Amino acid sequence: MLSLIDHVKIWSLMIRQIIIPKERTYTLEMPESFIGKEVEILVFEVIQDQEAKKPKKNSFADRTKDLRFSSGGYKFTRLYANE
Repeated sequence: MLSLIDHVKIWSLMIRQIIIPKERTYTLEMPESFIGKEVEILVFEVIQDQEAKKPKKNSFADRTKDLRFSSGGYKFTRLYANE
């Protein structure tokens, strides 16, 4: 049985490029330190969600920006704090 430690990989360097390919082939130049080592290459389509790019109008900061606190004249005194 494999432990969680067996599945953990530590990345010392990561290269990320977002491109719009003009043809089916793409040449990736990588650092010399990668030569002879196992590397992972992922290729997937980036889906741009226009709604995700817009700032959220219902954020916590937006909902609370006009709130004000009033103590109503109350003053705290330590004299009665431990009763």
